[in-house]
Amino acid sequence: MNYYALFYEVVDDFVARRAPFREEHLRLANEARARGEIIFAGALAEPADRALIVFHAADKSNAESFARKDPYVLNGLVKKWEVRPWNVVVGNEPASTASSAPLTGAILRRWSARSTEAQLPKYLDHFSKNVLPELRRVPGYLGATVSLRRAEGEVEIFVETNWRSLDSIRNFAGSDLEAAVVAPEAVALLTSFDRRVQHSEIVLTGRA
Repeated sequence: MNYYALFYEVVDDFVARRAPFREEHLRLANEARARGEIIFAGALAEPADRALIVFHAADKSNAESFARKDPYVLNGLVKKWEVRPWNVVVGNEPASTASSAPLTGAILRRWSARSTEAQLPKYLDHFSKNVLPELRRVPGYLGATVSLRRAEGEVEIFVETNWRSLDSIRNFAGSDLEAAVVAPEAVALLTSFDRRVQHSEIVLTGRA
């Protein structure tokens, strides 16, 4: 993962003109922040003639995609924008293992299913290629863990996802929060699965 700086050069009356578009701009920014793509974002001051958004991503396409759909850009409030790689020297130290634990107060969503040894690799491939990318697009998604328990002739699959709040889960599951979300492609690879999920609040975390 690398850092990228998205620079905006804005119009002279930017502050006055941004009001009709600010809510949508902030929604896009907060969604990218929830996905872990945006680290910081804001306008420069005295004068308010530029803005800076810092991205943490595999390549600069995330920042470019954000700019191209930003209502500030689409509605002419940004005269010029560019994305530059940012070589961070101080403040880029690897995070401690404790910091990678789920946030206290977050919500843990548990679901389990059963499959055969033959179908298990296909399900894990489906989860990696289809489920994870979809989850990462949901604001408030914090991460996922898949674990297995093998018994004779069958494999039990446990999926635990971490979420910032129940409202975040509602963006993914809909109004019935405890309804399992299982794609038809996954159903075909499972022998059985839970129709309902369980939620619990994370109150304490710890890593070695």
